[in-house]
Amino acid sequence: MSEIDLSSLRPVEITDRARFDKVLKMMGSQSCEACFPNIFMYRQPYGIECIEIEGRMVVYERQTRIIHYPLGEAVDPELLHKISKAFMDAGLTDGGIYDVPEDFLDNYPDCDSLFDLEYDEGAIDYLFSVEKIATFNGSKLRKKHNLVKQFQANCPYAAIQKITKDNIGIAAKLARDLNSRLEWCEFLAEETMALDSAWKHFEELGLQGIILFAEPDYPAGLSVFSMLPSDTVDVHFEKADHAVKGASQTLTWQLAIALRGKAKFMNREQDMNEESLRHAKRSLDPERFFKRYFLRNI
Repeated sequence: MSEIDLSSLRPVEITDRARFDKVLKMMGSQSCEACFPNIFMYRQPYGIECIEIEGRMVVYERQTRIIHYPLGEAVDPELLHKISKAFMDAGLTDGGIYDVPEDFLDNYPDCDSLFDLEYDEGAIDYLFSVEKIATFNGSKLRKKHNLVKQFQANCPYAAIQKITKDNIGIAAKLARDLNSRLEWCEFLAEETMALDSAWKHFEELGLQGIILFAEPDYPAGLSVFSMLPSDTVDVHFEKADHAVKGASQTLTWQLAIALRGKAKFMNREQDMNEESLRHAKRSLDPERFFKRYFLRNI
């Protein structure tokens, strides 16, 4: 293999979407990280850059000094090690590789000769059956149905609107208002920048979304998502007014209804080891998990 030249490493741009979509389609991954909207929306807080190496797109996070598992045609351990070492030799990383899929370890069980393996339960993606949520199938989801029925009884004029250029300002204001009620933290600061990118480049990123209105002039929740190059939708942002009983559950249910026939699974991303978030995600009865691993060059 020839030496790897990193001179073309540069910040991710909106015009990169077509190239990313092409290599992501080769993978068909259910990972929320193997998703151009997330890569682009979080480019500012994480300093995300990219470079094409041997036909794959390699994402580099300058803030965390890691690279992502290359996007595109599968890589073998030797190539992955060589790519990582090139970033190490350039002083850009300490050898860390993020979002390594479980099937890489299954296909190359002896890769521990080149890498140390790390695993964080808080970094797994939660995948839910669209059909089960849409129909409240199962004991856990029937409890959610009761809250939806309470919302419907209390809000007889409730409605759902798709997010369009005509109402995107309502969605953006609602997200700001709901976030203003939360305790400020680094994660919230990062999400605020990502949301700003989402609203500014909504159509260019292929984003879609819905707004839940409890009353005609009372938006009570929003959900923003995009289609992964698989049978899965990634839910990037979902926010509901907890002062409106059942709004959160109704929003999730309405999203599932909107996705029936379009996707089999709903990726609601990680819980980041946050206990309340973990409880909320598991209460929706996940169908499966996308387990990602972290490798480090030995």
